[in-house]
Amino acid sequence: MRSPSFSGSFLKSLLVSTISVGTLTTSLAMAQEEVEAVDGDTIVVTGQALSLKRSLDVKRDAENIVDASVQDDIGRLPDLNTAAVIRRISGVAVQNDQAEARFPVIRGLNPTYNRTTIDGGIVSSPERGGAGRSVPLDVIPASLLSRLEVVKSVTPEMDANAIGGTINVITRSAFNEDSPFFYGSAFVGWHEQSGDGGTLDGDERKQPWRLNFATGKRFGADEQFGLVLGFDYSIRNFEIPQIEVDDADYTEFDDAGNNVGIGNGNGIIVPTNNRLFFYNNTRERIGGTAKLEWQPTEALDFALSGLYTKFNDDERRDEFTYELGTSGASSQPDTITDQTPVSGVTEDGYGFVGIGRFTLNREISNIQSTVEWRASDMTTFDGRLTYSTASLENPESTEGFRTDNSFGARYDTSDFFNRYSPLDPQGFYDPESYAFTNRGELDRFAEDEIFEAAGNAKFDLSEAFTVKTGGVFRDRQKEEGFDFARFVANDGFSYTLADVVDRTLADTEFQGNQQFTFRIDSEGANDFFRTNNGSFTQSASSTSGSTAEEQVYAGYLQGTYRFPQGFVTGGLRYERTEWEGGPAGADTVSGEYDNWLPSVVAKYNISDDIVLRAAASQAIGRPDISTLTRGQSLNLTDLSVSRSNPDLQPRKSTNFDVSAEWYIPDGILAVGVFAKDIEDEIFTRTSQTSLTIDGQLFDTVTQPENASSAEILGFEAQYSQVLSFLPAPWDGLGVGANMTILDTDFEIPLADGSTRSTGLFQQPDTIYNLVAFYENDHFEVRGSYNWTGEFLDTINAENPNLDEYWDDRGQFDMQVRVNISEKLSLVAEGVNLTDEGRTELTGPGARFLQEDARFGRTFWLGANFAM
Repeated sequence: MRSPSFSGSFLKSLLVSTISVGTLTTSLAMAQEEVEAVDGDTIVVTGQALSLKRSLDVKRDAENIVDASVQDDIGRLPDLNTAAVIRRISGVAVQNDQAEARFPVIRGLNPTYNRTTIDGGIVSSPERGGAGRSVPLDVIPASLLSRLEVVKSVTPEMDANAIGGTINVITRSAFNEDSPFFYGSAFVGWHEQSGDGGTLDGDERKQPWRLNFATGKRFGADEQFGLVLGFDYSIRNFEIPQIEVDDADYTEFDDAGNNVGIGNGNGIIVPTNNRLFFYNNTRERIGGTAKLEWQPTEALDFALSGLYTKFNDDERRDEFTYELGTSGASSQPDTITDQTPVSGVTEDGYGFVGIGRFTLNREISNIQSTVEWRASDMTTFDGRLTYSTASLENPESTEGFRTDNSFGARYDTSDFFNRYSPLDPQGFYDPESYAFTNRGELDRFAEDEIFEAAGNAKFDLSEAFTVKTGGVFRDRQKEEGFDFARFVANDGFSYTLADVVDRTLADTEFQGNQQFTFRIDSEGANDFFRTNNGSFTQSASSTSGSTAEEQVYAGYLQGTYRFPQGFVTGGLRYERTEWEGGPAGADTVSGEYDNWLPSVVAKYNISDDIVLRAAASQAIGRPDISTLTRGQSLNLTDLSVSRSNPDLQPRKSTNFDVSAEWYIPDGILAVGVFAKDIEDEIFTRTSQTSLTIDGQLFDTVTQPENASSAEILGFEAQYSQVLSFLPAPWDGLGVGANMTILDTDFEIPLADGSTRSTGLFQQPDTIYNLVAFYENDHFEVRGSYNWTGEFLDTINAENPNLDEYWDDRGQFDMQVRVNISEKLSLVAEGVNLTDEGRTELTGPGARFLQEDARFGRTFWLGANFAM
């Protein structure tokens, strides 16, 4: 069993909490006397200590509930991409993809309901379908940032589509840096699972490396102009072995050996397929930023900025599958013989060998102009125009070969990784037994375009009272679709795996000592298809496309009352949303909704170092416009159908936050409690069915729906400190810990009118981060551990036994930095030193394999430099 029991997870969390509290007690007791500079010398804070100090300054000065990660003295953030940076922040989990952090999950909510901005302006999303509002943060390199903020509560001036929170990427400014400045880094890498290619551009081995720089200066009369340029490039090559039970496809048999379905038989759970994958992925990023600023007077600021980033995945996906039964992706045997608690025999079964060749090109661009005019001591006006685009191009070519249905096998479930032994191994492992099935050519695309105009006016009516008002107009247009063609061999034309067999992986052992006996020679199959083009017929084709447009009109009125110990800010925001769209050539659907959204936030300084905050607000989560309008789309990889639902309503959340922050010497101790009561929560219902479209059989249908309700109660704790009170040389030690614990309830309406209660999906109950570092004038070492608890990822509303969970995961990273000079450091990094992969679980009690992928470790060696 791979998943620990609840008590095991709870004890682990309790142990970490106990250790952290013990550390806090000792540190705080010793930290009451602040260390002063000797002989009046200035203490220079650098490296990790400076990054921590800057992050705490942002949190302390914020007029909201905010956590941040800020660059250090030579322009570094601690991780390669923005998603990896954000997972260190309290209350934030991430969804991983291909061994890297990608989508942030804030306080229990799907990433599509976070708001992501760059310097306050909205960012387009290149994602399709239900993820259409999600911005994949791994597209944005960390080196292009000055800091990353997560705002966890909203005020009337903020966009209300942020139930989870707002992620604000802040780029560098020439007026916040020494002038001129130059920061850069260059690294070469080694992936433990980096192989000889196999990607679309051939078998060339790709050397991982990355390079970035940011430079800027002020110029002109009185240095009233500022210019910043940034650039980032990286490439990597990964090989990822994966084993799964497709579609969580388990069943049960009765005592006579008849298939009666999971939950209806003798209690012995039987997996009905064994699917091996071998991914080879080359991932390349390139990005740049530019910002031109002008401050002609002390009262007037202008800025024009742009960001462009491109993210390319070039992937080969090999598959070797054994299916019990006779046909289809949901194949199951009718009977089992010789069954024991861990084994049995099926007389029917078949093998399948497939290949997928995929390219995913994602691009995001943002152009933004801002102005701020401090018209008088009492009046300030500001405005922003943002134009953002994003696109996805996702062509893929697939090919498959399979045996007939006569290859029975004995299965063995004595290990977590199931095994199958064919009754006729000589025939099963003969490439001649695998006949060509079809070749598919599929080209998916998505385009997202946003124009946003915002303006604000602030009036300081007195030292104690400020009024602010403003409005936003946003127009969003989203297009997505695909073109598909399937080819089959003509009757009488012989084409088997033996014609294009590749045994490169025959000696590779997978999880559970599985072996990938053979695969398809990709170039050989392409050449065969071109050479024998007249022997293939296009048997099916389809084209799907949809367009959607969303317009948002918003206005707010907000007041702030300040008193010696703090302030209270409150007000009301109004948002009107109008949308329309539909599949190409079909009638459009449309809708609209209005929301009045009050909020209030208060800050009270008990002393110079102790801060209390409280917030109450209402926020919304708009459905992705394509889930309202696009009709349906087909996934030919896993034979599933995804449908839209124009009747979806936006989720609405009432939120409460209370927190306390103690700014101890060179650090912080903070705790917080929050609650969210969500109406019309949106989830994706997955149903097993048989559906034929254009001659292709599909066995899974998914559709977004509104749930009855969802509730979140959460606790956050944070401790970070440089232990400068310790005697030298130990005064360079620093430690940190943060933890989030959630109690969630999610009510799902069922087809019979009843409801089913689960925890909120895609959110672990427990997340924690541990950090320790040591630095002096000559070197620095940092270790960081991120632990994410098990969470529900996919809900099968009618059958809980088919729910899918991500197992808990702990990752340890380490960095060593040697300072050659004040401006040059040599750096070594180790990523995922715990060798954690991704394990997904299913079945009764979430104890059975659904999917397991191994990523290996990654090492980087390079230099950071500044001028």
